[in-house]
Amino acid sequence: MSNTMVISTAVAPVHKEATFTSEMITQGLMFESVIILEGQDNWFNVKMEDGYEGWMHHFYLAENQVNFLSSLTLTNRCTPVRAQRGRDGQILTLLSFGTTVPILEKTSGYCRIQLINGEEAFIPPQQEILKQNRSEIIKLAIYLMCVPYLWGGKSSFGYDCSGFVQMVLKVVGISIPRDTALQIKTDWLEDISITDTQPGDLVFFFVDNQINHVAFATGEGKIIHCSGEVKLESIIEGEPGFNSKLAKLDHTFTSISKMVNS
Repeated sequence: MSNTMVISTAVAPVHKEATFTSEMITQGLMFESVIILEGQDNWFNVKMEDGYEGWMHHFYLAENQVNFLSSLTLTNRCTPVRAQRGRDGQILTLLSFGTTVPILEKTSGYCRIQLINGEEAFIPPQQEILKQNRSEIIKLAIYLMCVPYLWGGKSSFGYDCSGFVQMVLKVVGISIPRDTALQIKTDWLEDISITDTQPGDLVFFFVDNQINHVAFATGEGKIIHCSGEVKLESIIEGEPGFNSKLAKLDHTFTSISKMVNS
């Protein structure tokens, strides 16, 4: 067995311990490569592409047969993978926003991709986005409105707060760690005041001096974040969608200016 394998299902849970009853701490998406650190029965201790470590059942993994000479990160909220071109083709799986797929051919009508087993399949065209762009970050975050909250989730079938932020930034070409405690330590973030905040900047919230939550700022005290579901709220009293609980928490605004073009 290779010391690297690839996730073979649309979404794969990563657990704290080598059992399904253990807490799910994160997820991986199809085609993501993982490093195998050790094995235990039918479980592998894996290191994800973002550096996160946990336990994944062998059911979700396969030997890598994928050629990534050309790839595309999915920007549609949910992408059907079909065995044939066109809307009548058999659906083989549904892929999440943020999945990076190996592309064999790209046209205006479809993209031909390579599956884990080496076979070919087809997906519809994706939204075109500008990389490292503030307005794109907010547009994509709003596009994911109402995706439900899921502890450890990082797919458009369910996010936690930091998974939501990580995956939106990934799609615009910005890499950030998985958890809020690590995200706030990212060296390219800079502390700013609320008056200097621009759309796409990050707001971190604290409970008892511990990082507890993260959100995107959209301007004028408004935030978009995943709490219960992805939603747009305000931390300014009297504004529509005012979240009194978050407003009472200590919070800090951080700029992403070093990582964006506009």
